[in-house]
Amino acid sequence: MALTKKAERTKAKLLASARKLISENGFDQVSVEDITKDSGVAKGTFYHYFKCKEDVVAELSFQTGKQVTEDAVNLDSNVYERCCYFIAGLFKDADWSGVRMIRQWLRESMESEGTPTETQTALENLRRAILKVMTVHMGEKPGELKKDAPVEMLARLVMGHFLGALTIWCMMDGEWKLSDDIAIGYTRMDIGNMLDSYMIGGIPGEIPTPPAPTDEDLKK
Repeated sequence: MALTKKAERTKAKLLASARKLISENGFDQVSVEDITKDSGVAKGTFYHYFKCKEDVVAELSFQTGKQVTEDAVNLDSNVYERCCYFIAGLFKDADWSGVRMIRQWLRESMESEGTPTETQTALENLRRAILKVMTVHMGEKPGELKKDAPVEMLARLVMGHFLGALTIWCMMDGEWKLSDDIAIGYTRMDIGNMLDSYMIGGIPGEIPTPPAPTDEDLKK
């Protein structure tokens, strides 16, 4: 059922407060009561829109994913830069969501069978978003994918990089930021190696390598 204008404003207040409070304090340190108090919305009203606090984060991540996809598609650059921008944006959102939420999402996606679930839908939306980012100017000019590029395979390889990084990050209990310079450096190198030979003219210049970790990085 579509929400009324008033209901849309109420939901938007809850989402805005949740984003602000979780950004400031972390997911585990924010309660439903904190969100409703900050937004000026009655606690009981919260449950008209969300079953639990995790649903708020899922909604915010969905919004972020849509915006990152749109921004990447419209980026004035080549397919390689668009893909790197897109994955970096998703990593930043994963850092924001936190290990517990990402671990739960990965677990649900692996354990779901039969009827499509929300997590399976999210994975399919991810695949489609990567394809959109890759193919918006396919075959048009240097720096774009060739018309005969195996885009489905490439999209799954990019998904594999993203989901693999999330999995290792969760297994190591978030020891590093997915969006830090070194992690993004490896993303750029990995995606560059995937796409280079399928791009018209290849990637301009050399495929960048990630910066070497410093002693301080190794201590984290």
